[in-house]
Amino acid sequence: MTTRITTLNHYQQRLLRVIDYMYDHVDQDLDVNTLADVACMSCYHFHRIFREFIGEPVNATVRRMRMLKAASYLVRSTLTQQQIARRVNYGSVEAFNRAFSRHYGMTPNQFRQQQQSDTLQSAAFYPTQPQEYNTMYQVKQTQQNALFLIGLAHQGDYMQIGKTFEKLGMMAGSAGLINEQTRYFGIYYDDPQTVEQHNLRAMACITLPPDIEFDQDTFEAITIPAGNLVSVTFKGDYSELEQPYNWLFGQWLPQSGLELVDHPPFEEYLNDTRDTAPQELLTQINCLVQA
Repeated sequence: MTTRITTLNHYQQRLLRVIDYMYDHVDQDLDVNTLADVACMSCYHFHRIFREFIGEPVNATVRRMRMLKAASYLVRSTLTQQQIARRVNYGSVEAFNRAFSRHYGMTPNQFRQQQQSDTLQSAAFYPTQPQEYNTMYQVKQTQQNALFLIGLAHQGDYMQIGKTFEKLGMMAGSAGLINEQTRYFGIYYDDPQTVEQHNLRAMACITLPPDIEFDQDTFEAITIPAGNLVSVTFKGDYSELEQPYNWLFGQWLPQSGLELVDHPPFEEYLNDTRDTAPQELLTQINCLVQA
C-alpha cells in the first residue's frame, strides 16, 4: 500500500510539472514528446497517464490553454491578430482564426469588438462623471450555510488560475475527493484594478465530502461562513467577468443599502470548461452581506 501511494505521488509531481510547463509555454510547441520529457516519462505511456489523471487528452488541454490566453490578449491588449497568433503558437492568422472560431463560436475580431462594446467607461482614480453601465444583471439574495472547502493557493494573474484548478482536479481526483456532488469555487482576495498582477492572491477550491480525511500538507482547509449572500450569475467566458463585478460593486451594491461583510468575494463555477462552450459557461459571483 505504501509503495502504491509513493508511486501515485511520484506521478502527480511529474504531471504538476507538466501543467506548469504547458501554461508557461503556450507560445511554443507542446507536443507529446516535449511534454513526456518534462514529465520524465516515455512518450508511449505519457499520453495515457495524462488522460487518466487529468480527464482529457493532452491536445485538448493545450488547446483550451491557448484559447484562454488568446482571449485574454484580445480583451486586455492592443496586439494584432498576427501577434496573438504567434504568442499562442499558431503558424498563421488563418489557422488561429479557425481554431478560435471553433472554440468561441465567433472570430477573434468579433470577440474583441463585442468586448469593447461591453466595456464599462473607466477613469483613473475618481471619475468626473458617474459610470454608465450598459448591462444589468439579476441579483439573488439568499441564506447560505457554511461551506467547507479544500484548495490550493494561486498567486498572480487571475486569468491563469485555471492552471491551479488543473492541479487541484488532478490531485483531489487521485485522492478520491471528487464525486458527482463536488462543487468548484474560486476565492479572490485582491482587486485586479488596484493590486499589481504578480501580487494578486486567490484560492482554487472544491467542496469537501462529509467525513472524508485529506492530506493537510497538500490541501488547505477553508471555511466560507454562513450568512446572507448576494449573487449574480454570469453567462459567458471567464475573460468577461470584470463586467458583472464592476456593475455589482459600482452600481447595485451602493444603491442596495446593504453593507458588505469583511470577506472576499467568491465565485462558483456551475459547469465545466471541458464540455461547455466558452459562451455558455456559468459563473456565480457571490458576496456576503450583513443582515
